[in-house]
Amino acid sequence: MADLEALTRIDPGAGAGSSVMSAPGQYSWRYALPDKKIVRLGSDTAFCDWVVPEDRMISRFHATLEWNGTALTVARRGVLKPDFPTPPQNHIWFHNKPVEQCVVKPGEWFVIGQTRFTLRGDADSEPECPVDATLVQHQEERSRAELEHVAFTNPSILLKAMEQLPQYLKVVASEPALFRQMLKVALNAMPKCDAAAVVRIPPDCPVGELRVTVVEQNVRNPGAGAQGEFVPSRKLVRRAVCQQRKSCLHVWSTDPSNFSPMAGSDHNLTLGVLQQQGATPWAICTPFQDNSQYALYVSGRLVTRPSETKADQSHLTEYQKFIEILVGLLETTRRTLRLTRQNAVIREAWPTGVRKFLDDPDKLEVLLKPQERDVTVLFCDLRGYSGFAEAQGASLTAAWGEIQKALDAMSGAVTEKGGIVAGFRGDAVLGFWGWPNTQPDQIERAAEAALRIHEKLSGWMVNRQCGLGITHGRALAGRLGAHDLAVVDLYGPVVNLAFRLEEMTKAYGVGIVVSDEVAKKLLIADPNWTRWRLRGLGTVRPRGMKTPLIAHELSPAASSGHDTWLTGEWYESQLQQWNEAVELFIKGQWPDALERFSDLFPEDPAAKCFVRYMQRGKNAPPPNWDGAFTPKPEE
Repeated sequence: MADLEALTRIDPGAGAGSSVMSAPGQYSWRYALPDKKIVRLGSDTAFCDWVVPEDRMISRFHATLEWNGTALTVARRGVLKPDFPTPPQNHIWFHNKPVEQCVVKPGEWFVIGQTRFTLRGDADSEPECPVDATLVQHQEERSRAELEHVAFTNPSILLKAMEQLPQYLKVVASEPALFRQMLKVALNAMPKCDAAAVVRIPPDCPVGELRVTVVEQNVRNPGAGAQGEFVPSRKLVRRAVCQQRKSCLHVWSTDPSNFSPMAGSDHNLTLGVLQQQGATPWAICTPFQDNSQYALYVSGRLVTRPSETKADQSHLTEYQKFIEILVGLLETTRRTLRLTRQNAVIREAWPTGVRKFLDDPDKLEVLLKPQERDVTVLFCDLRGYSGFAEAQGASLTAAWGEIQKALDAMSGAVTEKGGIVAGFRGDAVLGFWGWPNTQPDQIERAAEAALRIHEKLSGWMVNRQCGLGITHGRALAGRLGAHDLAVVDLYGPVVNLAFRLEEMTKAYGVGIVVSDEVAKKLLIADPNWTRWRLRGLGTVRPRGMKTPLIAHELSPAASSGHDTWLTGEWYESQLQQWNEAVELFIKGQWPDALERFSDLFPEDPAAKCFVRYMQRGKNAPPPNWDGAFTPKPEE
């Protein structure tokens, strides 16, 4: 896994002339790079995934990042109208050259404005903290319960900082944003603090290894007696997070005699400067109590006044308590953010028509209790999916992409017309209307959805690779299934009938077959055939069912590029001739019916279905003929 680390240093006066001037200091974040996903980088949360709001030299949307597992491709944004009519003013600097695009490998970095972006891995070595080279002259370890008894001697500054919390939390929509805002609160509440950071122990870090990652940092005084960048004490973080699981306060020595013999020259220089300033480094590390490896780390200096022999450190215990309060807020808000993200994912798994009820659990619980309702059911199936998947076995992702387009068209049409998508049956979609709210025009909605699918999948429909069945009747609707896996679904004969009618589309060679009750309602709703066209397909006995019914074809009222007599101007007169031929078939007058179908509708696929059935019976109905038959596709 790789991370991108951003480090911004705002020097005093750097924001002059800017309408949004960041406070001088050092800011940084470190986020894990998603694999093969384009990430937008900039300074505006409205347009970007990752933001650097402190750097005014970075545009609202400045560049895109894409990690492929071995290298990071960085590209400066081009013109994107209307929001971004011009490219970003500042270039990307890579290897000391301005570039439009660069490929960054682990350990390398690029620069935009005042921010350096470094590609890192969890196993990368981090710089050592100078204070780890000396002795801890004072330490205090307190649990959350113990800190509850600590009283604040001057709570006004702390309360003023806490007053900002609602304003800060209001803009928090992600964990990085939460960390950034809480670090601001920490620095505002603790004026004697130089730096605040959220740190973590990498998940793959061995127990005996000291490795700490700075996830987010805000350094108010980068040059406070230190050389280089802010670095947390590894020993303190390890002690607080992995050993004590308590808030730990360390005050270090700057006496040269307390330095480790192995300490480098940089460490000696840093601590030597602190000693000359009469400053003693301190830090507090408070671990999160949510079974994570995160902690809030703050640090500063105790300055000895000329009239004192020892620096006052009474405020550190109060700081320790305040940090514990912030950590508690961080834990709670992180949990809320995680639940929000989980709900967002879960929400996508629920039918669109039910999502509006997810915010009202009491109403949702009643709503999902299975209940009998009059519903209209639409079943749409793609044919030949198994063979297509087998033929495309070497590229299943590409094959699924083609199928998904069709599924999106089907489910989208159901949702657009106010229906519920009960789920996907492999390469098929089941939608219905009449639940959770009653819909007087539910049959019309289902017809409009079916015709919308017909329009979007005209190629599939014409090539007989897609069929739809629509029925209306009583069903059990709600949360159905096993106790450990229940989903919004339907149960009842009306559902099975929709499956069987869809099957018949293949035999008849048509796109949409509907039941007699559906056809009657549609004829009442559109008596002049301006919205749709209908024709009877005879009395059918669906496969596996005993009760016959009259089936009908539903067709668009206008041509969608594939003309049939149903969409033509002679529809009314031809419909009469068609009905006469079908009636002859039902009455058992097969020779006359065969002549009508063959002479008047020679190329009609539904007519060919009737002809095939009669020819199989040698042009004579069986002895027990009741006018009902089970349509069969061409063999």
